[in-house]
Amino acid sequence: MTTMHPAAIAYRDPAALIARCEIGSVRRLGREPGYESGAVLPVGDWSPLPDDHPERYAPSVFTKDSGLIEFFRLPATVVDRHALAVLVAELGDPHPVHLGETADPPGELVTHRLPESGGLRPGLHVDNHQNLPYTVRETARRRLCVNLGPGSRHLLLSTVDIKSICRTVQDRYETHHPHTDDLRFFLDRQRPLRVLRIRIDPGEGWFAPTAVLPYDESTDGQELPSATASWLGHWERGQFGPLV
Repeated sequence: MTTMHPAAIAYRDPAALIARCEIGSVRRLGREPGYESGAVLPVGDWSPLPDDHPERYAPSVFTKDSGLIEFFRLPATVVDRHALAVLVAELGDPHPVHLGETADPPGELVTHRLPESGGLRPGLHVDNHQNLPYTVRETARRRLCVNLGPGSRHLLLSTVDIKSICRTVQDRYETHHPHTDDLRFFLDRQRPLRVLRIRIDPGEGWFAPTAVLPYDESTDGQELPSATASWLGHWERGQFGPLV
């Protein structure tokens, strides 16, 4: 794979991205308590991101705002949850969808749980709040997530997007509605896939096309718990100064 398309990481300084990003392998579970059957998890064999890798994930002239992964630090004026909600309401989408807050203890390899599966962890997954088909998948709302602290945490991102995955595992992918199961079928076929682990400190956040790029979050290796607040929306790029 030479680039993340239709998703890409926006960065200004490759060294800054490398400093907070690692790359590792994934594995597919069978049946384990607390997880969906076949969940895809990081192996934990993290290594530094090679110097030539940031350019592999850089945006191209074809990357839409809806496909950008962006990292940011909250303005100093955002001192509480109310101020954060006001800020989100002013970012340009008049109807952002608040997904709520979560609180996670340290040591969680993946943190997301899905109510529709009884609270089981899906592992790396794609959001399907809109359930858009393959042809318009990249127009889905981006996810905005802020780390409320007190600990740091990591964003996990697949190195292969769900549209590329669907082209591999679905004969009629043009009419298919991408799903996390497609990622699992992809690994069943022994296709190469790795995962990026990007540190997000308290007061920092990210935008990501989580309906297009399989993802999760992790508190593995952290000493403190951390909470998040998340929204979905259609936001233009560059809402904040770049963190990396």
